[in-house]
Amino acid sequence: MGPVKNPESNAGSSLYRIGECRDCDALNAALLARIKLLSQDEIVRRHHYLGGRYENIYLKLESVPELRVILDLATAQAAHLLSRPKQHLRLGWWLNIMQPGDITYPHTHDEGDELLSGVYYIEAPPRSGRLLLMQDAQRAEIEPQAGRFVYFAPDVIHEVTRNESGHPRISIGFNLGPAQA
Repeated sequence: MGPVKNPESNAGSSLYRIGECRDCDALNAALLARIKLLSQDEIVRRHHYLGGRYENIYLKLESVPELRVILDLATAQAAHLLSRPKQHLRLGWWLNIMQPGDITYPHTHDEGDELLSGVYYIEAPPRSGRLLLMQDAQRAEIEPQAGRFVYFAPDVIHEVTRNESGHPRISIGFNLGPAQA
């Protein structure tokens, strides 16, 4: 796997930061193949049943061991953004599969001690739904791209527009908070 690009600032927006997983095409292909083979017993739980689907699918990490690379990258990039050692962070994550026609309703992730929220796109066909971020008068629209991380504050309202691609969009959502002492 190639080098990881540190999250960079985005001209014109303080709502989010972008990180990249360079040369992750093979990793994403392996993740997709494994996700398509998931059995019901590998799903720990499902959460947020809205609009006829569960938005969050929680898996046993050993079911998709290739995810460890993405989760480690997310933690490293978040540590850089937060100016904290990565061992002082804990990461919670879930799988999100948006089928054609699906949307994700506006929400935040600030129910606990989260410091940073984000998403990593495994598969993001064109027209599979833009990430909308809103806080006060600020608004940003982000086109998903496979191999891209998007980081934002947990109290930023966010939603995803309708998947009009005809294909699933697959991503990993996550929150980072302080490591438990």
